[in-house]
This record gives sequence, C-alpha cells and structure tokens, in this order.
Amino acid sequence: MISSTCTVVKVGGALLGDDAGLMRVARAVATRRLRGERLLVVVSALKGVTDALERACLLALDPRAGNELVRDVMQRLRDQHAQVVRGLASREAVGLRLAPVLDGVERLLTGIRLTGEVTPRTRDLVMAHGERLAAPLLAAAVSEAGADARAVTAEEAGLVAVGSFRVGACDTEASAEGLAGFAHELHDRVLVLTGFYGVNTDGDVVLFGRGGTDYTAGVAAAGLAADGFELWKDVPGFMSADPVEVPGACVVTELSFDEACELGLYGARILHPRCLDPLRGMDVAVSVRPVEDVDAEGTRLVERRVQRRAAVAALAARREVAVVRVQSAAMVNEPGVAGTVLTALGEAGVNVDALASAMTSLSCSIGAEDVPLARRTLRLLAERGVAGVENVGITEGLALLGVVGDGLAAEPKACARLLACLAEHEVEVHLISHGPGDVGLSCAVPEADLQRALTALHATFFPAGERMPSDAPSERA
Repeated sequence: MISSTCTVVKVGGALLGDDAGLMRVARAVATRRLRGERLLVVVSALKGVTDALERACLLALDPRAGNELVRDVMQRLRDQHAQVVRGLASREAVGLRLAPVLDGVERLLTGIRLTGEVTPRTRDLVMAHGERLAAPLLAAAVSEAGADARAVTAEEAGLVAVGSFRVGACDTEASAEGLAGFAHELHDRVLVLTGFYGVNTDGDVVLFGRGGTDYTAGVAAAGLAADGFELWKDVPGFMSADPVEVPGACVVTELSFDEACELGLYGARILHPRCLDPLRGMDVAVSVRPVEDVDAEGTRLVERRVQRRAAVAALAARREVAVVRVQSAAMVNEPGVAGTVLTALGEAGVNVDALASAMTSLSCSIGAEDVPLARRTLRLLAERGVAGVENVGITEGLALLGVVGDGLAAEPKACARLLACLAEHEVEVHLISHGPGDVGLSCAVPEADLQRALTALHATFFPAGERMPSDAPSERA
C-alpha cells in the first residue's frame, strides 16, 4: 500500500559526477520508493555544468573565435552527459531526450555570438539548461533501478519566479497551486523536478542564485506540505568541523535552522541558507543525510532547539578571504561614512561578510577574488574626498572562521574561550564579529594557520567523551 506521506529530496550535481554516482543515487531513490514512500526529487545540474554554461555565454562574445569556442563547449557538455549515462540500458533513449535540450543551448549561444551581446534574460535561460539535462537523466536511472519515474520542469510544476534575473525568488503561494497538481501523481511514480530556476509572469526564466536548487526544494516541500525534506550528500551530515581540516570531527545530530544557515555563511557548503525560509512555521521534518545509507539519520534540522545553556554546535571556515580596514580620526565628525563605504562596495559587486566598526574605523571581510574591485572602489572614494577613506588597508591571505551555536554570541565566556584558545596557539586574529540573532561568532585568521586554529578550537569546544550539545531535546516548530 502506498504511504500517504510525501518526502521532498534534494540531490546535488556533485552526487551525479559519473555513471557510478548516478546509479548510486538512483538505487537510493528506488529503494525508498519501493518501500511505499512518495518522493519528489529536486535535482541540480551535473557538477561543473552551470559554470560551463555561464562561461559559454562570455566565450560566445569573442568576435574572432566565438564559433569555435561554442562548438568546443557544446562538445564537452555532450561528452559529459554521455559519460554519465553510459551504464544505462536506455542510454540511447536518454540521449534522444537530451539532444533537443543541448541543441537549444547551442542555438542560444549562437544567437549571443551573432548579436554580440548577452542580456540577463538570455544568460539565465542558458544557465537553466543544466537542470533540464539532469532531470530526465536521473529519472531514467531511477526507472532502471526499479521504480517508475518522470522528469518535470519548473515550467510544468508552475514555479512562479519574482524579482531580478540571476537572484530571483519564488512566489511560494502562487507556486503551491501548481505543485498541488502533482501531488496525486506521486502515488504512482517518483517525480524528478528541475531545481535552480522558476518562470516569471512574463514567461522568462529567472534563476534563484547559486545554491538555488536547495531553495527550489524548500519551496516544493512547503508547497506540497511535505512530511519530510531531505538534502542528500556525500557526507554523513553536518560535522562539528570540516573532517579534512579536523580528522576528529563528528556528526552533529541536530541543529536549529539558524545554526545551519550560519554555518553555511561561514563556509559549510551543506545547504543554501534560503532553502529553510519557506519551511519556517511548518511541521516538516528536515534532515541532511548521506546518500550511501538510506536509513542513516544524519543531521536533523529543527526551527528551534531547546537547550539549557548556550553551547557550540559546530565550527566552519572559508578560505581565500581578505579584510578591508578604513580608518581615520576624520570619521568621528563625518556621519554616514560607513554607509557610503558599504554602499560603494555593494554597487561595485563586492560582497561583504563579517563587519566590525568603531568611531574611527570600519573593518569588513571580503572574498579574495574581490580585492582588486575593493581596492579600486576605495581609491575612487578617496579621490572624491570622502572623510576617512584616505587611510585604507587590505590584508590578504586570510580565512574566515565561524563558531556557531544558538545564543553563543550573547554568552561572554564563549568569546573569551575563543580568543584564549587562539592566543595560546599563537594564531593572529584580524577581525571579530558576530552574526544575527546571537547565533555565532566569527574571526579572520591567517589561512596558513587555519587548520591549527580549527584543531585547537575543536579540542576546546568538543573535548573527547563529552556529549554533543545537539543531544538536547528540540521543537519541530
């Protein structure tokens, strides 16, 4: 008998890197389906495909070699998808299904080459084809693994996009109407839905930003009033630290939504923070679990964790960070300097992470790739005579390290332990800040010292034999 519950599963492109990865995911989906579960699987493009499509839009603009470059990109895309499906008995049928999608990409790139321009609308349309290729590919693999499956596009599902190209959002209420139309079909088969994009009221494709497939899955879980929402990964769940940096890291059994989002901001690339927003206030069981074991519990994500005291839930870090410092006594008598600096950086396309300010200084962390833009932007401000901007320093070669736990930033001893530990191990600290809602603390440290810092902090906050703070009872909503 088919269960009345519905589970939304998100599968990332990294899990579909080759034919073995494809069949591993397909078998996991089929196993769950054959147990009687109703499953909607939301899938990303294969690893590297979205980047390749975005790069192809720029390559097509080359006035001399654009034609050859487009042909080269298309051949690599055809070869990549052919390699992933080579183990399927239905590979020829799948190839016929993918061919029109690939031809559509080539036509769009040819249009870019002939017109000599790529608009935001066209770029979003090109980049959405990665998911349009992945969905039928995974659906065919699930069918071969023993469970009937069908691919569904965002257009068919009625995912209504709003906002700007590339960084749009989803009208969850309007999208729920379209999703409801597929609820009955889930009794009969697995549906594999394209992630990453929706369609606005003008019929244009709008991307939900990098990591947007997570967001699509969250919208789908909310729209279907799903019983469960699972993010499948090639790791056991959220870890107390990156196991590559800290071999003794362990699985965190439970995190609050805010903790999970904060870890994502600090570099734990497990989920996109926006994917949990549609689920707030809903009774949906959310988890991050390994694709290798369909019965593994992984990490439960709950809207609120009930705990007796603030405690560290996990550590996370992001390499290739720089810290910008703007300092001058002239800032004291000049209101709005911080706003002017941050606005200018934002308009230049520089994303600011952690932030700290005082009467005479402003410090913020940025990605290392944005250093040239930031340096140029601040130089232009200085030339305009903006008070305080004449004294600017940028420290490169850093990493942003986050210590995350509900209520942690409001706990005086937490910051003291953090700084004492780093001082004891002679790790220089460049910036200290805390995230919204007192969920975490962050600091910038030399990238060369990151592993040493993480190892020392992990030993401090997660001593061997001590119960994880995630063992506390929780509330679903």
